[in-house]
Amino acid sequence: MTAPGPIGIHHLDARILDHLRRDGRIGRNELSARLGVSRPTVSKRLDALLESGHTRVVGIVHPATVGLEALAHVSISVEQPVRQVAARVAALPEVPYVSLISGRYPLIAEIRCGDAAELAGALDRIRSIDGVRDTNTLYYSDLMIDAGQPQKVAAATLDALDRRLLARLQEDGRASYAVLAAAADTTPGTARMRVLRLIDEGIVRIGALFAPGHGDAEVAVGFGVRASGRVSGLSPLVAELPGVRFLAATIGRFDLLGTIYAPRLDEVVSALDRLRALRPVLEVDNWVHLDLMKEQYGVPMR
Repeated sequence: MTAPGPIGIHHLDARILDHLRRDGRIGRNELSARLGVSRPTVSKRLDALLESGHTRVVGIVHPATVGLEALAHVSISVEQPVRQVAARVAALPEVPYVSLISGRYPLIAEIRCGDAAELAGALDRIRSIDGVRDTNTLYYSDLMIDAGQPQKVAAATLDALDRRLLARLQEDGRASYAVLAAAADTTPGTARMRVLRLIDEGIVRIGALFAPGHGDAEVAVGFGVRASGRVSGLSPLVAELPGVRFLAATIGRFDLLGTIYAPRLDEVVSALDRLRALRPVLEVDNWVHLDLMKEQYGVPMR
């Protein structure tokens, strides 16, 4: 029997990203122990990932917690080079997510606004962008699994100190307690206590965001489902499928909208087969995310 070879760089990066996705504040010593790799090696690869520009560790708060109640997914057809149009869409502050995809619509975006009137205005601005030919909108009636999976809480449960800490965590989820304390005008001990409470209660989820395809870490495939009967009975079954890290009930051409993440496309194929086999499912459409242009969920903490 031959001795196992060294862990490949891409494989190690993928394992580091998996841990960062689940716990963005994991320490280097703990990461080294869990991976069975020396601390210097882990530190070198971690620093490279964070400095690459493709990986960010941030705090994510449920949109409803910060007053964003009107959410929508917009599929966009274009009549100019798609990257140029995508850059114009991504410049809108109400748009936290823009991705180039395969399929009928080459571009999708997500809108997060305070109310329906703001959402309608954002849609008008997208339709007015040079190069946008047509749009198709899905309104979120329920956001069940968001990026990072934070919990929805009443805004009144957050005080001014919580909001200052959350504002800084949205910029850098791995900021030290000393840095957080300075930004929030408090002591490191108080900052640590508050941040741990916010994490423990699920108010903020701190994890890695990275563009699928960079470093061969993961592929991302979006899907839309048309179903019979009540969607409320189907959504828990879909949420349990492997790799589903985004799921929303929607009003429009689909009843459910989601995204599956997996290391390989064959795993996505298996998950989609299981989805189609669910009894209430009538039709499943899917598309591959080719290039993530924008993913920034941070919002001003008033």
